[in-house]
Amino acid sequence: MRPDTTGSQPPGFRFIQRLVLKAAKTYYRAELSGFENIPPGPALLVGNHNAIAVVSPEIWLFGSRYFEEYDKLKVLGHDLVLRAPGAARFARSYLKYIPNSHASALRALAEGSHVLVYPGGAWESCRPSRERGRIDFAGRTGFVRLAREAGVPIVPVVATGAHDGVYVWRRGTRLARALGLKRWFRIDAFPVGLSFPLLFLIGPLFPFVPLPRKVILKVLPPVTLTHADAAGDARAAAAIVAAMQQVMNESAARRAPGS
Repeated sequence: MRPDTTGSQPPGFRFIQRLVLKAAKTYYRAELSGFENIPPGPALLVGNHNAIAVVSPEIWLFGSRYFEEYDKLKVLGHDLVLRAPGAARFARSYLKYIPNSHASALRALAEGSHVLVYPGGAWESCRPSRERGRIDFAGRTGFVRLAREAGVPIVPVVATGAHDGVYVWRRGTRLARALGLKRWFRIDAFPVGLSFPLLFLIGPLFPFVPLPRKVILKVLPPVTLTHADAAGDARAAAAIVAAMQQVMNESAARRAPGS
């Protein structure tokens, strides 16, 4: 039974949540499952990016379904969003963004929150379309260290399908460095491709409307780290990514024509 949280949410929060959930069931024909796997206590929710920048349906779809049952979510948000006038307030109030730092996440977990992180960041979000079926955290293992230090389980969240709504030709890592995005904003990609309705896609913040594609989002059972993981964060991270990749492969097969 979902707790009464109307007093703790900003005005219009539930309306936005219901609106997004309705869009999930129509525009994206979304299948959202496994939310019973989220433990009542603090946990680190680890997701894979499945679209670009703010046009990332996996975040909106997860949040809209999550708040039907829980009210403890914090999302590690990008610095650029949290510094933008207007957008920052919306991100903090409605998307539950907090600064994307190890210390910030530890505080939220110590307070009993469910903390959602996307380790792949812009690297994964802006990956070329030919790699859309691959979960790619760029070898990052900080999420394992964070969960181990906080003493909380890791709950993988796997999204499949939204990346089909835009075509990315190149990730643009060299261009991102040349423009100073990596140095000043911690953005390591400047994607170039095609999108609707302006035809082109130029940069991580380029406005576009994602084409309607079936999205499957599944929350996996919690992974409890052992003391042995302290000396092998990379192995633990690789095992979690492998489990997520298997689920993505299965979901992609279900989305295939004729399946």
